Amino acid sequence: MKFLYRVAWVTTVALYFLIALGGTVLATESGLTCATWLLCSRQASLTLFEQVPRFTIATVGMLLGLLLIGAGLVVWARKDRALLTMTIVAPVLLGVQTVLGGLTALDRLPPQIIAALTIFAIMITLTLLSSKPAPSKELPAQTRRFALLAIANTLLVYVLMLLGSYVSADRAEVVALHRLFGVFVGLVMLWTVISALRRWHVAPGQAIVGLGAGILFLAQAIVGGLIVLFGDSALVGVLHLALSTAVWCTLVLLAALATNQLRAAPQQGAEALVQAEEHKEASAIRQKINSYVDLMKPHVTVLLLGVTVAAMAMAQQGLPSLGLVFWTLLGGALAAGSANCINCYIDRDIDQIMGRTQRRSLPSGRVEPRQALIFGLVLGVVSFAVLTLFVNLLSALLALSAILFYVFIYTLWLKRTTVQNIVIGGAAGSVPVLVGWAAITDSVSLTAIWLFAIIFFWTPPHFWALSLLIQKDYEKAGVPMLPVVRGEAETRKQILLYSLLLLGITFAMFFTHTMGYLFLIGATGLGGWLVYLAVRLWRDQSKKWARTLFWYSNMYLAAVFAVMVLDRVLH
Repeated sequence: MKFLYRVAWVTTVALYFLIALGGTVLATESGLTCATWLLCSRQASLTLFEQVPRFTIATVGMLLGLLLIGAGLVVWARKDRALLTMTIVAPVLLGVQTVLGGLTALDRLPPQIIAALTIFAIMITLTLLSSKPAPSKELPAQTRRFALLAIANTLLVYVLMLLGSYVSADRAEVVALHRLFGVFVGLVMLWTVISALRRWHVAPGQAIVGLGAGILFLAQAIVGGLIVLFGDSALVGVLHLALSTAVWCTLVLLAALATNQLRAAPQQGAEALVQAEEHKEASAIRQKINSYVDLMKPHVTVLLLGVTVAAMAMAQQGLPSLGLVFWTLLGGALAAGSANCINCYIDRDIDQIMGRTQRRSLPSGRVEPRQALIFGLVLGVVSFAVLTLFVNLLSALLALSAILFYVFIYTLWLKRTTVQNIVIGGAAGSVPVLVGWAAITDSVSLTAIWLFAIIFFWTPPHFWALSLLIQKDYEKAGVPMLPVVRGEAETRKQILLYSLLLLGITFAMFFTHTMGYLFLIGATGLGGWLVYLAVRLWRDQSKKWARTLFWYSNMYLAAVFAVMVLDRVLH
């Protein structure tokens, strides 16, 4: 928990640095040497201002990926749907912002600001909401009113910055509108600062943050005036953007603090009863929705969607159509959700026995079995329709085959009859890369088969490491997982053998000229560390190395596919 909390703060700081760098590139026109920077390595040598933002984007991407994996799998994130949603949305928005930055290099278009500032807000909110709220002496209604004011002010500053992105010397009407709207936002800011200071006795931290927001807003307004005096100065423009972003950051922080305080605010009198009933009704609806979402196992689906996008990028050797990516991911998510729902319906008897699965929607009674089955079947039908209509028939058939294989071959047959359940059943989880490849090429090539093989041979060491951690659950449920039937020593040995085999497959991709030297270097480092962990697990009988290998294997799969995309695009 503390580790993820620190990662969130580091990511927030890095995002602010990235936004400031982006403003510097625009203001200094340092990107002129590489207007289409997505393919810059083929066109021109990079300047310092072009290298640093790319490095920063990569760093932020890795931090968000680390946060996503941790928050999606660690217990604290699963208990809070809002936190998990934000950790999923933030990396997606970073990808959108990166693409928009590449497609609109040196054009002052608002989509870049929309994505970057939204990610920034998500990270600040994520960090604060993951902490324990401070007790409040204030009535909930009073805290709520101030939180709404802070949120409204935040949105107004957002719009003001959006207007500012359109401001240029040849757009006089936009300049006038920007200044007029700035005066209005300034009045709302004054109201927010006064309201924050009046709450000093109940929330001194919020009062200080509110005062800081007011000071920063005044400073950025003064710098904005300097732009009129000195013209289009690069230094003044960068400073103006940095201060505006700081105002936005401070207001998001203020809104998040006030919202977080509501969780600890006491309930009093008749107002408390009304609010309790409203909260109970809204909570029941949310819980019902969450119960159906849990049937789809979203924490598993995220990784599958990631490798699907990677396969599409490799097949395209660049950026695929965003519309095609959307429909492919939607169809893939629905297909995975369908398979998982039906799996939960079939395995509801053993899920009641295993401690790891007792809190799922069916064992806990939050969803009726018949409703879960219908939901899963509907998801499968909609998935096939979406992929057929908006992608192509081959991708739809592949996704359908994955559902059928997972349900009939793995769940109904292999899972309860053989220790090879995970080995053979891993084929279902390997199909998404074929779906992604087929979405671009309408075919399945040898390269796509290699991608399939990587996930197929990654699955056994990943799940066997988990089975070592929850071996007693499988024993109680009568599931013939490898450590239950063959023992822990044999399981550790098999994990090492499959890790070596996985490393060999990545080497084979290089020697067959499927991938280049960049992939060879990355795959050697990533796969070598996986083998090292497998060796430590084989030699050390403690559960520590099983847990470490399980968590690292998630990161390994995401990282090795990221390296493949870079190698394929730059090759």
